[in-house]
Amino acid sequence: MARFNRFTQGVLQDVKTLGWFIVLFSLFRLVFIVIFSNQLHDSVTMTDWVLTMWYGLRISLKTAGLFMALGFFGITVPYTLWAKWPRQFLRGLLAYGGTLVFTLLFFVRIPYFTIFNSGFNRMLINGVNDDWYAILMTAIDTYGLLWRLPVALVVGAILGWCAWRWIDYQCPRTIHWLQALAPTSKKELIGRTAGILLILAMSAVFLRFGGAFTYSSSINWENAGRFSSQVLNEAVLDDGQALYRVYASEKRLAQAVKLDISETKLKEYIANNGGNPQAKHIDEAFTHTVVTPRLKEQPKTVVLVLGESYALWPFLDTFKGPGDYLVSEGKALAQSSHSLFLQGLAHGTGTMPAVNGYVTGLPSTGLYENYERESYKEKYGFGIAATMKRLGYKTVFWYGGFGAWQDVRNFVLAQNFDEFHDVGSFSQKSGNAWGVPDGVLFKEVETYMAQHKGEKIFHFILTTSNHPPYDIDLEVAGFDTTKVMNTGIKELPDDSKRIVELGHIWYADQMMGQFVKRAQTLDPRTLFVITGDHGERFTFAKEVDRRTNSGIPIIFYGAGIDANWLASEKGVATGFGITNTFASSLQIAPTLAELVGRYGDTYESLVPSIFESTIFVFNHELWLDTAGYHEQKDDLSETYRQKIDELRTIAIWRVKRGNAL
Repeated sequence: MARFNRFTQGVLQDVKTLGWFIVLFSLFRLVFIVIFSNQLHDSVTMTDWVLTMWYGLRISLKTAGLFMALGFFGITVPYTLWAKWPRQFLRGLLAYGGTLVFTLLFFVRIPYFTIFNSGFNRMLINGVNDDWYAILMTAIDTYGLLWRLPVALVVGAILGWCAWRWIDYQCPRTIHWLQALAPTSKKELIGRTAGILLILAMSAVFLRFGGAFTYSSSINWENAGRFSSQVLNEAVLDDGQALYRVYASEKRLAQAVKLDISETKLKEYIANNGGNPQAKHIDEAFTHTVVTPRLKEQPKTVVLVLGESYALWPFLDTFKGPGDYLVSEGKALAQSSHSLFLQGLAHGTGTMPAVNGYVTGLPSTGLYENYERESYKEKYGFGIAATMKRLGYKTVFWYGGFGAWQDVRNFVLAQNFDEFHDVGSFSQKSGNAWGVPDGVLFKEVETYMAQHKGEKIFHFILTTSNHPPYDIDLEVAGFDTTKVMNTGIKELPDDSKRIVELGHIWYADQMMGQFVKRAQTLDPRTLFVITGDHGERFTFAKEVDRRTNSGIPIIFYGAGIDANWLASEKGVATGFGITNTFASSLQIAPTLAELVGRYGDTYESLVPSIFESTIFVFNHELWLDTAGYHEQKDDLSETYRQKIDELRTIAIWRVKRGNAL
C-alpha cells in the first residue's frame, strides 16, 4: 500500500500546484487591470471587472493545468513507482521556476502593453530579427530594465518561496484523511485507484477546455476578448496564453503561406483582380498605363518621408489644440491648396513590415520579405523603387539608423534602389542605439540634393527619432510643454513620461516640415509624400477607436497638385477627381506613377492608385472604407474577404515561387 500512499500524496501536491498558479495568475490579472485602469473608458462597469476575472480564471485553468500535468507525469507517477525519485527537488524546481518565470513575464508585460497596447503578440517575432543591442539600450534607458529586472527577481523569489511552502506543507488533517483513504484490500486498491484516475481524467478535460467539457462551450485565446475594452481583453489572457497566441498565430501564418493552389487557380485570381492571366509574369500581368498626366511638368525631385510612428491622431478634430501644435508642419502641408490629404492604412504595426510593403509592393501576408531568398534573386516589379526607376528616376534610400538592422541595406539595394545611406556615412554620427536625430538625417539629404541638383532622383527617407529611448533634448529643440498639458482632452495624458513622447512627435514633425521648406528652395517643383510607418505606439490616457489608434496620414504635396482634386465627403470630385478620401500605403507607389508619369508610361501595381475608385483597402488585420476602420475578424463581408485572400495568395506565390507564370 506504500505506493498508493505515495500516489495520493503526489496527487494532493499536484492539486495544490494547480491552485497556486490559478491564484498567482488571478493576482497578476487584477494588478494589471489596476495599473491600466486609468485607460478604461467610462462605459466599463464593475461587472466588466468581475467578468474579466472570471473569464481569466477559466482560461488560466489551461496554463495552471499544464503545471499540474508536469507535476503528475514528471513527479507523482515516477515517485509512485520508485521511492527514491527526487520529488522534493523537482517539486521545488517546478514551484520556484514556474513562479519566477511568470513573475518576470508579468514585469515585462507592463512596458510591453504600454508600447504595443497589447499583451505578447506577433511583434515578439519581429523582435527576434531586430537589433538586440538597440532593444537592450532602449529597455535600459526608457523602460527601467536596470531596476525592473532586480525587482522582478526579488518578487519572483519571494513568491516562489511562498509557492514551495504552500505545496510542501503537510496539513495534519489532510494527512489523516489520506491515511483513512488507504485501501485495506486489493479490491479497494484497484477501485480507489481507478476512481482517482477517472476524476483526474475528467479534470484534465475540464482544464483543457477552460472550465468546460466541450470545445463549443470552452474559452480560449480566440474567444476570450469579449469586451469593448482592449485593457480588459488583454487582461483575460495570462502571459502563458498570450505566448501561446504568438505561437498559434505564427503556426497559422506558416500554414497560410503554404501554397496549395494550381497555376490555373492563380490565373483565375489574377483575372478576378484586374490582371492579365495571359501574361508571362505576375508583375507584367498587372501593368498599368498612364493615360492622363496629372502634373503638367514632371518634377525632377520626388521625396517620400516615411516617419517613424507618424500617426493620424494629432490631425483629428478630437485633439484640436494640442494636435495643431504637435503636427503644425504636417497640418500646414495637409491644408495647403497644393496637397492631397487622405486617411491612411499602414502596411502593418511595425517599421520593417512597412518597409517591406514599399520595397515589394505586396500586401502583408505574414512573410518577412527581407529574409526571403526570392527577394535577393529577382526584383519585385510592384516595388516603389522599381516604379520610379521605370519612370526614369535614380532611387536613393535614406535611413537614420544602421543598415545592418533587419538587413535593410542589402534588401533595398537588391530591390531597385541605386544607393543606400545610413548613419555610417553621415558626417555627424551622434545619437542613440537606433541612430541619429531626424534633424541630422534631413541635413544629410539636403546636402546630397544640393550636390545633385537638376538630376531626376527619388528619395525614400526613413526617420527614427519618434521612437524609444526618446532622448532628444526637447528644451533645446524648443518644445513648449504648456501646449499639450491641461488640455481637457480625456484621451490625452499629461504625465511627464507621455509629455516626453509628445515632444518627440512634435520634434519629428518640426524636422520634417523644415526639411520640406529647405528642399523647396533647392527645387521648387519637388513632389513630397509624407506618411507614417505605423500608428500603434502612443499610449492614450483613455482607450480610443481604431482610427485614432491605427490610422496614419498620407499627404501628397507639391507644385501642380490641386487640393480640389479631392472629392468632398458628399459631393462629386472636380478635375482629376478622387472619389474617396482614404487610401492604403500600398497605393502610394501607383499614385506617384500617375502623378509624375507622362502619357504612355507604364508601371506595375497589384492595387490601383488613389485616382481610381476604391471600395475598400486593407492591411494585415484591418480594413478601411468610407465608414471608417474595421477589424477583419469582425465586420468583413465574404466578398471583401475573398478579394483579400486572393491578393494575399498572389503575393505569397510571388515571394515563394517567383515571377514566372
